[in-house]
Amino acid sequence: MVRRHLILLFVTTLSPLGPATAASPPTDNPRHTALDKAIDAAASTYFAETCHAGLSVAAVTPEGTRVYGYGYADRARRSLPKPDSLYEIASVTKSFTASLAAYAVHEGKMALVTDFREYLEGSYPNLAKDGHAVTLSTLLTHRSGMPRDIPDSDAIFDAKNPRTLPVQLIALNKGRDEKAFLRDLHATTLRSTPGAEERYSNAGFQLIGAGLEHVYGIRYDVLLQQRILSPLGMASTTLAPSPAQRARRVTGYDMFGTPAPGHPANAGAAWGLWSTPADLAKYVRWQLDGNDAVVALSHQPLVHGDGEDVAMAWHVETINGKHVTSHGGGSFGSSSQVVLFPASHHGYALLANDTCKGTESALKKLAIAAEAQATKAP
Repeated sequence: MVRRHLILLFVTTLSPLGPATAASPPTDNPRHTALDKAIDAAASTYFAETCHAGLSVAAVTPEGTRVYGYGYADRARRSLPKPDSLYEIASVTKSFTASLAAYAVHEGKMALVTDFREYLEGSYPNLAKDGHAVTLSTLLTHRSGMPRDIPDSDAIFDAKNPRTLPVQLIALNKGRDEKAFLRDLHATTLRSTPGAEERYSNAGFQLIGAGLEHVYGIRYDVLLQQRILSPLGMASTTLAPSPAQRARRVTGYDMFGTPAPGHPANAGAAWGLWSTPADLAKYVRWQLDGNDAVVALSHQPLVHGDGEDVAMAWHVETINGKHVTSHGGGSFGSSSQVVLFPASHHGYALLANDTCKGTESALKKLAIAAEAQATKAP
């Protein structure tokens, strides 16, 4: 696997804690249709890991959209997740940034293989190494050589302490904005030659966001609103939730069952979006539109790997004979996946309010299992 998730908690000997129960979690799934039953069976397997808190699944098919809630949006209130429950979607944000980059390429504002410094104001001689410059393609596929984060977070991750990591990352980023990012970008040293190796980088996607702002002459959040959120009617997807939106926020839990803080305010184009299952269903339907030039461009592989290709942020692979396009995310108390099956025109947005060990990959497995069952020949 070439994927590198945002939060790797590095714990192999600790058992995740949380309210264990052998009972099925509460749900609003009516269990009537084949899709209902497929989702329910896959969710039952998912909740066999008793650390999990709540789960929302938005299933999109040619026949319509259905949103299912399982477990608890908040354990203390024992409330079921709803279609309008607000989640952090973490690195699924990167797929939105990649879609904006696809717009820029489609409109001639950017090119995949051009020196990315052309899309920045100022001089950045440090964004090249061994005669190779950082490009949009290398940024989108995590092969730019950029560090994980700016400012550098390697020491925090190297400590491998899941209890202190959120607090330390939040403190590291306190009070920082895009001006601070671009200032510190001048002093950044590439970790590897652009294009040479995969190295997960949030900073790389923040750099794409800065480049988009420069070529379009507007803020990233405004561009996102104009090109994706408003056209799709995604009124609850935002970098900065309003008080009314925050009132619908789920409580996120870490792998120990403790309520977790939200991501740093400057997570931005890398992992800063909040959204709801209902909103993400609209995004999934757009991403299933093979006739959309921007979608088609963003799903085209840029790097071919052993069993998995990487497109514009998206991971493209064949699983159980099915073509699958996906992107996941993980924050301090949330995990997410968008999983697309272009052949059947089915797609799933999966949101969980926990970071139990393996939640992000478990969400993808849930979608794959549900799709296999839902499309099984009678």
